[in-house]
Amino acid sequence: MVAYVAYRSNPSPPYIVFSSMRFRAVFVSEGCSFFARYSARAAARVLRREGVRCAVFPAEYPHRKLFAQYGVTAPSLAPLYRASAAGITRRYMEQRGMDAHCATVTFAAQSVTPELSRCVETLCSEIRYISLSVPRGGDSLVERLRIRYGVAASSAAPHADITIVFDDTPADGEALCLNDTLGVVFDSEHPNELLAALYLAGALDADALRVSSVTPTAGG
Repeated sequence: MVAYVAYRSNPSPPYIVFSSMRFRAVFVSEGCSFFARYSARAAARVLRREGVRCAVFPAEYPHRKLFAQYGVTAPSLAPLYRASAAGITRRYMEQRGMDAHCATVTFAAQSVTPELSRCVETLCSEIRYISLSVPRGGDSLVERLRIRYGVAASSAAPHADITIVFDDTPADGEALCLNDTLGVVFDSEHPNELLAALYLAGALDADALRVSSVTPTAGG
């Protein structure tokens, strides 16, 4: 089970439901006072005792490290971003003024994953030149693109306008790394941590999310 950490309210139910998924609700005091830290520690102890290791926190919540001391951390955003890679790529190219019909985009990873494959197959009819920097499985994906979609993708492009990185693979030039530090705004009333928890639990279809804006990680 995933916890939902919220500021104290009345009533304070023990569980809360989002998109048919039930979260263990715990309530804390707002701010950085002694009482706020005390309530955070008490909530973290409850979650540890119940075996809960993942929690969605309020935005800019100052006591995440205290929860981490009890083994409770936020869900990683990277799986959600990688599942939404096609929409993120489209939106970022639009922001940069790139013409997809003229652009060269490289997709980089150590190996082909379902998320990478789905992203490339989704975008191959929109982007003029696609290349793959994927040592394990990249050649097979290039061949599949050629047979299934008639796309002449390359397994080694000399230059790319942008590289979409699905893991910690080093990339030359401008790169968009789909990791936790990427800034993505979805057209959703829910914060990204909650969306990530729903996606990881199978309660959210990432393809249904519309990407409003993308801010790359500083330095790549």
